[in-house]
Amino acid sequence: MTGHRHQYLGLDPKVAYFSMEIALSDKIPTYSGGLGVLAGDTIRSSANHGLPLVGVSLLHRGGYFKQTLDKDGTQHDEAVKWQPEKHLVRLPKEISVKPDGKAA
Repeated sequence: MTGHRHQYLGLDPKVAYFSMEIALSDKIPTYSGGLGVLAGDTIRSSANHGLPLVGVSLLHRGGYFKQTLDKDGTQHDEAVKWQPEKHLVRLPKEISVKPDGKAA
């Protein structure tokens, strides 16, 4: 289904989905909770339906951490270290988005 034209819309929509965090994989720590999970679900659903959507988010190499509790219930955190280039591919083109036709 991917890449087909949606006749019922009467046009080929182009959608930029902006979210501060997006959960696409547990190997890509670009989310910390519900908002990111919802954004990831929305992007996957759009892809499954062949909608021309691009996800736009922030990318951090650090700042996320894994939380654990020890046997006494004390919380410990450990920094998540990851290398985006091992999981993501830089696209050769850049785009500009003009919300409501206004200059970005």
